[in-house]
Amino acid sequence: MSVLPNNTKRGDKLNITVNVDFNNINLENFSELEKYIYGIGLKVSREITKRILEERDDQLVAERDKERYRLKGKPKTTIKTLYGEVEFSRRVYEDKAAPEKLHYVHLLDKELNLDTIGLASSNLCTLIAESVCESTYESTARQISSLTGQPISKQGVWNITQKLGEKQQKMVERHQELSESGNGVGCISTEILYEENDGVWLSLQGKSREENGPSKEMKVGIAYDGAIWKGGKDGKSRRSLDNKVAYAGFVPAKTFKKNKEGIVASRFDVDDITLRVINGDGANWIQKHPGVECITVLDEYHRNKKITECVVDSEFASTLRGLLYENRFDDLLNCIDAQINSIEDETEKQKLSELYSYYSNNKDSLAKYYDRGIEIPPTRDPDVIHHARLGSMESNIFS
Repeated sequence: MSVLPNNTKRGDKLNITVNVDFNNINLENFSELEKYIYGIGLKVSREITKRILEERDDQLVAERDKERYRLKGKPKTTIKTLYGEVEFSRRVYEDKAAPEKLHYVHLLDKELNLDTIGLASSNLCTLIAESVCESTYESTARQISSLTGQPISKQGVWNITQKLGEKQQKMVERHQELSESGNGVGCISTEILYEENDGVWLSLQGKSREENGPSKEMKVGIAYDGAIWKGGKDGKSRRSLDNKVAYAGFVPAKTFKKNKEGIVASRFDVDDITLRVINGDGANWIQKHPGVECITVLDEYHRNKKITECVVDSEFASTLRGLLYENRFDDLLNCIDAQINSIEDETEKQKLSELYSYYSNNKDSLAKYYDRGIEIPPTRDPDVIHHARLGSMESNIFS
């Protein structure tokens, strides 16, 4: 098999001739035929990419500001893509207008926003990151090698993942700086913002395990301006969170709050927000925001789960759930207190005392936010975006 590009000029159609030796194709095995055809597709894609990049680079050398950009050469380079390694040549220039001396640039990279991690394209990096979230580095390396037709080791996958994390962290830190100086770049205007927070304990390996023990809590937060309901293929309505942003990190509470606020300010115009509804599990790192009205809500999943964890008697547990749903929180606490004083089993008494403390410490957050008697501002598009019911954090953590 060979791929022969025809000579073309800008504006012409790009014709590529593929020569196939049918004598070397195993037509008795479709699986082998499928792999063979897939290989042709990858090779054609690489050739088309090479031609497009080099032709555009030829145009830029003629269109450039010759007083500013001085041509210094045309070296070869390689970029790893979704369809394999593409080798091409593009020109490098000295930028005479740059404040620093001997500043070199590639005009092609600037125009096409050739954002790479090492030599890997952003699309390939995203594919690797998504695969790593679901499997091991070794398994990801095998899958990527098979999919793209280019070999990559598990160490290569690890390197790309680490560089992606470093790049993401720099972006988070920059948004944090902008937020703290009141210069967040978010432009979505909404009077109400929903925030949900939780923590998930993850098992650690290697050096991380030596430094932090067998597991460590990763704090997770999401923010959005409401919910949208859309019809699904099965006729059932599906809910999605509008303009959702997310942040997660193994960081102290103070750092988490600053970083998450930076991410929020990168999407929303925080000066327009008049009410924040904050949903969480009652952890002390889930805090209100100064300078704006906040409603804290104890997450319904954790609120109910605590009863399951602490109450042995199923009938008593059912009674407590009923009091919760009826917003009879004083009666709820009195009922738990009476039960503590009426039993003799120390283990059961200890668990009930834990439940009492949990609800007592979070008493002001037990009621749903729309049952507080507080005026709730409209969403930014009431006909499309609806007020949220909260409780999306668990599915986000699972994802």
